Amino acid sequence: MSDRNKHFNLYNIWFSSLLFSIVFVFFIPWTDFLGREFSDIHNYVERIIYLDGGGSEAIFHGIQWLLDEPLWKVILVIIGDTLTDYRWALYGVSFVALTLYGQFLFKRVDFYIGMILLFNPMSVNLFIEQIRIALAFGLVLLAYESSKKYLSIILLFMGFLIHASMPIFIGLYGLLYWLRNTTEAKKYYLIALVTALFMALFMKYGVNVILQILGDRHANYDEAIGGSSIAYSAFWLLLAFVLATFAEFKSKQERILVAYAITFLSFFFFASALGLYAQRYVAVIMPIIIIAISYLPKHWKQWTYLSLLAYNLLMFKYWIMAG
Repeated sequence: MSDRNKHFNLYNIWFSSLLFSIVFVFFIPWTDFLGREFSDIHNYVERIIYLDGGGSEAIFHGIQWLLDEPLWKVILVIIGDTLTDYRWALYGVSFVALTLYGQFLFKRVDFYIGMILLFNPMSVNLFIEQIRIALAFGLVLLAYESSKKYLSIILLFMGFLIHASMPIFIGLYGLLYWLRNTTEAKKYYLIALVTALFMALFMKYGVNVILQILGDRHANYDEAIGGSSIAYSAFWLLLAFVLATFAEFKSKQERILVAYAITFLSFFFFASALGLYAQRYVAVIMPIIIIAISYLPKHWKQWTYLSLLAYNLLMFKYWIMAG
């Protein structure tokens, strides 16, 4: 492919992602469907008003400063200082995050498939409500795409300063990258499943102890929300087994993405069994899950995409009813 064609394709991908994000964020009345405002957006608006009115927050140093996600506070302060409609400004953050996700997905999966499968309740909650973690992981995806090491490091650090969970996502990728050359395929996926189990156990019994020692506000956060049902998370565990059994890949990089999806899909199930809130981890890596499905043999891929679509439609029904 010539450089001209590559640039043209890249332009089309970014344009498609921008157009999709505009429609998803600004044109679909999600709050009308849900029947209420998203709680995180309300809380962020209140925090912007507080900071813009001269309010002050606790000042941390060292590791606590890092864990307090200072870059997100800077973003909120900038919104309060420069804009008047705070909700639309926060939707602008949603738009940026979804655009970063979209360009990553649409490079690897047909636009129409990616677009349809991103229309699900998990993605709505992620991009319209949990915008902080969506923006942070969007920067991680951009770092993955970058050919310049220094830029990747900057983007990864920015993601961490927006949401303190980013070391989990980055660290898992580092582990799978390290194992990719030394482990046979099926054993590689078994390691992914075992890693997911240890992650869930650590989140249940280890992380809170560490956060409590540090005095961090995130301690007991996942337990306070409550875990998803086993029936709800079992679908994603089944998807993990399908990927582990049938996924094919042409490069080691694709192999890592499959293992990455398997780990978080399994983690969701194990965490739910332990009573932890973990569905947002699946939502965060949804593009990677969709990409991993594309590595299945043709008939398995088609049926899996259809199953995911049917599952999403069913979840929309319960999501709207529960709103």
